[in-house]
Amino acid sequence: MYQTTIGVGKRSRELYEFFWQQPSRIEVLRAIYNSGGISRAEIARETGLTKVTVSEIVSRLTQFGLTEESAPQRSNSVGKPPILVQIMRDSLRTIAIDASSTDSLSIGSVDLYGRVLSRRLIELGPLDEEAMIEELKIAISAELSERDEVVVGIGIGVAGVVDSHGNVVDAAALGTRNLPLQKRLTEVFGIEVRVGNDANVATKADALFGSGHSSQLLVRIGRGVGAGLILDGESYLGVNFAAGELGHVVVVPGGVICNCGKQGCLEAEIAHLMKSGSYSSETAGELLGRVIAPISSVLNLPEIVVSCTFDTSDTLVESISRRIQDTTLIETSQSLVVRHSKLGEDIVLLGAAALALSAVLGVA
Repeated sequence: MYQTTIGVGKRSRELYEFFWQQPSRIEVLRAIYNSGGISRAEIARETGLTKVTVSEIVSRLTQFGLTEESAPQRSNSVGKPPILVQIMRDSLRTIAIDASSTDSLSIGSVDLYGRVLSRRLIELGPLDEEAMIEELKIAISAELSERDEVVVGIGIGVAGVVDSHGNVVDAAALGTRNLPLQKRLTEVFGIEVRVGNDANVATKADALFGSGHSSQLLVRIGRGVGAGLILDGESYLGVNFAAGELGHVVVVPGGVICNCGKQGCLEAEIAHLMKSGSYSSETAGELLGRVIAPISSVLNLPEIVVSCTFDTSDTLVESISRRIQDTTLIETSQSLVVRHSKLGEDIVLLGAAALALSAVLGVA
């Protein structure tokens, strides 16, 4: 399917060739991963493959060191209990990149269950598009060579508008427009690469590795304010792939001038509070609640998740929740949960990993 060119070891290359020669092979791995433990007969029923084909694929996966089969478990049912096939936890990883900052990127390896295996920060100076791609190539190549686990995919979270094909439509902070980043890196490494907006991938992280609901709005507050939306397990990107741009909703008419040219944008008002020393969790929550309340009311969401790099106080989420309750019908807010994400500063890194897993194994 892809031509591997640099950075990928012999074992990984053999595995990619094995999978991409026949897509049914990845279906078997997906069934094993999503189940946590499954018999060969159940794999055959789920995938529609013959038992002989499933047995051949499972045997090869075991030879690669990716799966193992458990001894028969005790059971009260009649007959011999089935042997279960399971993923070897330490055999596979994703490479994840948090490129949401303007002056650095974080890269690491994450296993299939959200455990960060390695992480390092790379400081960046002013870069044009080609220089940025070169930095990513170098960083990914180094991460590929530093660990033994097979890489199933590469995920990248970028601050900006990213379409469904991983093209960076607009990333003003990075000075990038219309960059086919996913395609460029896939051609280089021959591995499944997925690129997404940082808030959208953070939402995937909370859904897969946190305690997220299948429908939720995740609000990410850092240098800017953005959001990711999942509805019934599917990410909603919007017609122009710009869904979730909460930061540029005006909350204070005639307020602080924003970088976008408008006055009183949510993002600008929160930044002003920080710079002026007048920031409080109560005030920030009130401003955020003004923007989130109509979204919650229209969609009748069960959960709002807050990921904030500088404020993890209960007051922040309580203030958001109170504003929503005060300005919407009780039917739309009485079951709503507003909470902090448990994933902390690694949420975009974990989201990038979840994005790669979503592409390869059909999760999140």
